[in-house]
Amino acid sequence: MQRRSRVGLGMSVACGIAVAVTLPLPSAAVLAQLSAIENVPANTMAELARRVVDNNPEIISQRQQVRIAAARLAASEAGFLPTVVANGLVQRREIDVKNGGTGDAKFVAGQASIEARLRVYDGNRTHNAIEVSKAELASAEAVLAATVSDILLELLTSSADVHLNRKVKEYSEMQSEAIGEQLRATARRLEFGESTRTDENLAKARLATSQAGILSATQELNVSGYRFRTVSGQSATVVPPLPTLAALPNSLVQAQSLADSSSPRLRAAQLNAEAGKTGVYFATGALLPQLDAVGGYEYLTGGVTNLFTGKLPDDRSALYGGMELRVPVFQPRDYAELRRARALRDQRLSQTDVAARAVTEEVASGWTQWQSAKSTISAAEAAVAAIQQAAEGIKKESIGGNRTLAEVLDAQNELLSARVTLERAIRNEFVARAGVLAATGGLTADSVLAGNASTSTNISPRPAGAALGVAVQENVVVVETISSSTRPSPSALGRTANQNATANPGAKDKSIILAEKH
Repeated sequence: MQRRSRVGLGMSVACGIAVAVTLPLPSAAVLAQLSAIENVPANTMAELARRVVDNNPEIISQRQQVRIAAARLAASEAGFLPTVVANGLVQRREIDVKNGGTGDAKFVAGQASIEARLRVYDGNRTHNAIEVSKAELASAEAVLAATVSDILLELLTSSADVHLNRKVKEYSEMQSEAIGEQLRATARRLEFGESTRTDENLAKARLATSQAGILSATQELNVSGYRFRTVSGQSATVVPPLPTLAALPNSLVQAQSLADSSSPRLRAAQLNAEAGKTGVYFATGALLPQLDAVGGYEYLTGGVTNLFTGKLPDDRSALYGGMELRVPVFQPRDYAELRRARALRDQRLSQTDVAARAVTEEVASGWTQWQSAKSTISAAEAAVAAIQQAAEGIKKESIGGNRTLAEVLDAQNELLSARVTLERAIRNEFVARAGVLAATGGLTADSVLAGNASTSTNISPRPAGAALGVAVQENVVVVETISSSTRPSPSALGRTANQNATANPGAKDKSIILAEKH
């Protein structure tokens, strides 16, 4: 192999050809129309979920992380391919011969070479690098699935909160209207001496408390609306109905077993641990010999072969090939890298244990909340039905003087509290079930985009009974969606919300209120 001389000023020239292609651009009207379509509020949860999956910044960021991991895998796989390198050199040289000789010489030297190199053995570093990249790519995809699941869970939770707070506000307004009617009736009876100032003051106090409750419900509605807007990207004035949720496993043990095999967060931690284990083998490979097959061609012109005479040789070329062996003897940096790889492996193994415990706790917590919410729904339904009848009876008895105003107002407060408890339990049941589905890997983009948050696993419907109380009857729909659930029958406090409560939560049936006044 010839010795190469690179002394002097090197110059390189690169040439390229650019071709300009003109493509038709969409007009301003088309762009405005597309923008207007994207700004139209979604009326279904499937459409809204599609927009969230496409445009949520957290999901987009993790999607780019998957692209990075895929590019890293392609770079690792390229280690098995040969490399070809071409070099060129043109130099203007001036030889200055000292103390005699034939004199100075000026000439132009040129050199060109092309070399191909194939890695024969590298301590299995290329193979291990590919395995590490595959595990990291799978982990990034699992993290993307977990991110989508978390965002969808946040979307469903915020939607359920908006529906709940609208219902609470509506019930509070109905109670305030009923108390206002009681106050006006008390004022009229006071004029005829059938009531006292104490009754009037009590009604005023209850009315003020009811109005404070409306303000509190409005505040909670605004907070949940801002939360919904943050995750969905659209205003909370239009919140789609909640989708039907899939059935859960028959027992907590089955749910935890399903989470162990399907939880994207746990799978991501396990794949990171696998990448850490393979990374130790990759770092060890740097301490092993490296063997390359090398071949190439070299051309030299205008070079100097004799520095004493300054004679310019004839142009020449060389074709070479062979094996190149590299044996590391003392590599302090590689040993340090090996220690780092082992520490990283141990850290990721510990993170796998942490993720497993977190998933187990998440499933157990969600399961307990779901069971408790089911039992609360059953008890609250019975309470609402009983308090409705009691409130109507107390109101009728108060007309004949058998009940006091305080008893009427207390019954109204109890009815409001029971209704709010029922609505909150319905919301909690929905959110808890969605949380268990997310923890077990069942809350995916495909399931929500299909129109319902369902899983493909073969599991039976929810258990017939709960350990905390009476089971919900199968013919009573109380958890499928908040807007379509079975509601108590109308009472003296007001009416049950119509199907358009979501679009106009503050509307009330004036005819019913007027009928109650008469």
